[in-house]
Amino acid sequence: MLTASRLLAIMIGIAAIVPAYAQDESAGLSPRKMVLWCTVMDGASKRLFASDPVPTSALSHMALWNANSRFITIVNSRYNLTIRNNDHSCSVYLDMTHATKARDVLVSLAQQRGNRIVNVGSN
Repeated sequence: MLTASRLLAIMIGIAAIVPAYAQDESAGLSPRKMVLWCTVMDGASKRLFASDPVPTSALSHMALWNANSRFITIVNSRYNLTIRNNDHSCSVYLDMTHATKARDVLVSLAQQRGNRIVNVGSN
């Protein structure tokens, strides 16, 4: 049986599968092929808020922080919550396949844990 600490460890592990946080454009990766998606958990209501994977070209640390902040702000305002802004709600992946697989695994684990999944859409 999954405990809350094990679920959190699994979620962090999944987010670290193929993250490509601040990639240098000279590394040979096309910035248009990067994919961003965000999730945040509201423990009080047992809901996982997840965005759709969207292509992005913004790869700097500041751009990722802005995406995190924007996602948390949208969730808080749409659902009348007070989730604290953290630096780990969004992940950037090399392509849509990796991003979709990681998101699907995270959503599946949350559902197995009894959490309700709320699709926030693309932000």
